Amino acid sequence: MTPSLTSLLRYGRSQAGRMVATLCLLGTAAAIAAAPTAQDKLFTEASQWVAAQRQVAPAQVQFAPLDARLQVKACPGALLFDTPFANRDTVRARCSKPNWQLFLTLSLRHPQNSVVASRSLAAGQVLGAADVELQPDFAPAAGAFTQREPVLGRQLKRTLGKGQTVLAQDLDNAMQVLRLKHAMRAADLLTEAEIDRVTMPRQGAPASAWQGAALPLGARLARDMQAGQVLQIADLAETQEILVASANLTAGQPLNAALFKLEPISQDKLTRSHLFSTAGLEGQELSRALRAGEALRSTDLRPALLIKKGELVRFSVGKGPDFQVSVRLEALQDGRLGEQIKFRNNESGRTLSGVVSGQNAAQGL
Repeated sequence: MTPSLTSLLRYGRSQAGRMVATLCLLGTAAAIAAAPTAQDKLFTEASQWVAAQRQVAPAQVQFAPLDARLQVKACPGALLFDTPFANRDTVRARCSKPNWQLFLTLSLRHPQNSVVASRSLAAGQVLGAADVELQPDFAPAAGAFTQREPVLGRQLKRTLGKGQTVLAQDLDNAMQVLRLKHAMRAADLLTEAEIDRVTMPRQGAPASAWQGAALPLGARLARDMQAGQVLQIADLAETQEILVASANLTAGQPLNAALFKLEPISQDKLTRSHLFSTAGLEGQELSRALRAGEALRSTDLRPALLIKKGELVRFSVGKGPDFQVSVRLEALQDGRLGEQIKFRNNESGRTLSGVVSGQNAAQGL
């Protein structure tokens, strides 16, 4: 027997009604489940009160579970809290209507450190000191690191957002090490020019290999090393040496290596403006006076006045041994290394421009 159109419509309306009723019941059940209980309210407000009293984060506050047989009654008004005993480990919660009180046992959690990304990091990136930072964590995830050193020099397997925790499973089994390009002696200054950055399996690298993405300021070798050797932590000298004035020096004084000596400095006083080598001092002068023993800083340097107005200067045109002509011209301006100034040929009266290249020397344009 074929069902009539009317019966089909009635059946459809009946099924739809059942579905709506079911959805309403499910929604009501979910709302009931999500509603906070009187005990939830008690612990939340107690945590906030303790956090304000102790000057800690609410996440640090935790209470011992209540007896399962105890039913916390709802308190329509505000809950009142105090610590009635001297040890302050017991918090009393009171409600005025209905009148009841409960005693909660308090403890404070202390966070551990977790290593997190200090900025957005791409997959394949080798982690350096500027890429990660320590952040307090009350519930560290499995595989989280509590120190930065184990992740430095490691390569990321996935992209991380700023503030995201670095986990062991996020890192490749390879690490980046520093390898010397050529042989060096103990106390030699170690710069980026002397090293290659090489990625190798962790199991093939020395256990104490230096994994920092950048060398420490003023790093020097603690021992002689051969070309190709991997830099280890013990290979770096424990103290740094900086340039200090050997005698009192005046502002504007041209600089050379003989005016300075190396002296040790503690790590906490070291800054990026300190100088660790006499390389590059030639052609520079002091911008201020220095006392004997005072540290030389990069901010104390300026290009030396190598040419003075009115002096006769060796003016060269051309480069290399194949073609170069030099004449004596009068400087029409003072000039420092690299500056472009004007000169005059006193025989012809012609004015030329050139770049200061040394003491009383210039190169034609």
